[in-house]
Amino acid sequence: METDAARGTNRFFDYVWRFNALAIAAAAILCILLGVYAGVTIFKQETRSRRVTNVVNIGDKDKISEEFTLGTPSTIAGTQYVRVPLYRGQSYSGASYYSKSSEQNVVNYLFLNSSTNESWWLFENAGQLLISSQVLTNKLKTMPDEHNAAVAIIYTVVERDSNGDNRLTDKDAVSLAASDVDGTKYRKLIEGIERLYSVQQIADDKVLVLYLKDQKTLSELYSLPTIVRLQQSSIAKINPH
Repeated sequence: METDAARGTNRFFDYVWRFNALAIAAAAILCILLGVYAGVTIFKQETRSRRVTNVVNIGDKDKISEEFTLGTPSTIAGTQYVRVPLYRGQSYSGASYYSKSSEQNVVNYLFLNSSTNESWWLFENAGQLLISSQVLTNKLKTMPDEHNAAVAIIYTVVERDSNGDNRLTDKDAVSLAASDVDGTKYRKLIEGIERLYSVQQIADDKVLVLYLKDQKTLSELYSLPTIVRLQQSSIAKINPH
């Protein structure tokens, strides 16, 4: 005959067994819920629209949503002109190039005359990508906070998809171009640059450009303020050993 002590012991183990069963069931449910959440999160990450930085998509295989916005105006030192960047923002699903930042791509510049309020565009359209631009001045800066008068502007531009990936990026060949401080007289200086190493004002009246084209490293000197090429030379290859 079962004693009271034995019955108490059995009830205790019965409670323990039930508790363990409930704990195991709860853990299993939690694991399933975490797995579902992780799967949904990964799916959303892979399919969400992504903001593109320094990439202009020109293909039609991706569904693209884009907008054009004007950026912050900046005065051109020593002149009556103001320059405003035009941004082309693109987002599309399945992009291989994307950034989490809110930056957009500069595709044009609007120039304004602050005296007359007249305005005009650097380019007639938004079909190019401006990688960078540099305002050149009448005096070589010796201090960071110097404000010398601008004499010309140099641009690094991607004009075409040279690598065939249906995008304009800094992986494509670039052109170096220049304009007057008011955005007029735009002209190309060098086309088909494979890699642009440097564009640097080295004197009051000279700009040095170092670049790679046709697997040759070249240096060019340009005059200021006219931006006329003075000299071009090929840099000798160095022995790696």
